[in-house]
Amino acid sequence: MYYIKKHLADLERKRAGTYRKTDSGLFLDRNERTVPYESIITKSLYDHLLKINLGLYPEIEPFYEKLSNWLGINKEEIYITEGVDGAVKALTETLTIPGKNNIVFPNPTFALYPVYCEMFEVKPMLVGYLKNYDLNFQELLSSINGDTAIVFLPNPNMPIEGSIEIGRIKILAEYCLKRNVMLVLDEVYYPFGELTGIELTKEFHNVLVMRSFSKAFGLAGIRLGYLIGNRKIINYVSKTRTGYESNSVSMGIASFFIDHYEIVSEYVQEVKKGLNFLKSKLDHFGIEYNGGDIGNFIFINLNNSVLAKKMVRSLSQNNIYVRGGWPAPFDGGISVTGAPKHMM
Repeated sequence: MYYIKKHLADLERKRAGTYRKTDSGLFLDRNERTVPYESIITKSLYDHLLKINLGLYPEIEPFYEKLSNWLGINKEEIYITEGVDGAVKALTETLTIPGKNNIVFPNPTFALYPVYCEMFEVKPMLVGYLKNYDLNFQELLSSINGDTAIVFLPNPNMPIEGSIEIGRIKILAEYCLKRNVMLVLDEVYYPFGELTGIELTKEFHNVLVMRSFSKAFGLAGIRLGYLIGNRKIINYVSKTRTGYESNSVSMGIASFFIDHYEIVSEYVQEVKKGLNFLKSKLDHFGIEYNGGDIGNFIFINLNNSVLAKKMVRSLSQNNIYVRGGWPAPFDGGISVTGAPKHMM
């Protein structure tokens, strides 16, 4: 007899990627790459992918070797995941006890943190922001208690960058270590900013770093990410993997761009120029904003929820898509993905 779990039956999930017609328009709502790759790049990529035998099951080990060499990290300290959300799911599933534990993370943030809390029956502990857009660090510390299993710290976060410098992250890591809490740094926007806690994974066995090929690499469509940390923890968390962590095509594409990393670096610089241009215009008009420094997005605070909704709607009618609908106190603003200057 099969059993329907009530908490899963009650969990509301929508299929991803079904609401936009992507054949035309300017998509500045999901922090994706806004510019198609040039034909010379796609041709070279195509030639690279022709070497893959799609009739064979994926060979995972070569990609682990490539990541290991590129990052300068032992391959036993890496776990390949389905984007960052795959890492979040694996960590929540393996490091928490349903009905007992809680997970701490900022609010608002990546939508799947609360989803996985509900999926695995753990309590979300939400941490807010100060008026200057800094994460409330004292509230973060006080939210950690005897039932806390994981602190997820997106650095930067979205839609509010609210980045935390390494010195404070180290204080947080020590605080978590004393309480047997895992500190997971979400670095999905690296290297738009050079801030990283990878070195802390060597100093603290309870610190993990999550990264993705979605943002700076501009490869959101291949759904590929990875987790870095203590080899014992990595080995344990990876026990929930499916037969293969990824597929041959996704790993082949990621490998190509690792080998041609100058393509990634050039686009990052173009986005930074575009964001700086946008910020200069916002400054000119006296419009409040946050971000655009270590991420590929900016939050524009209109301080008016009605106006924010109207702007999202008006822009979409002109095939320009930005994101609104953020919870209070950020419901009066919109987030805009960074793009090269001519698009900004």
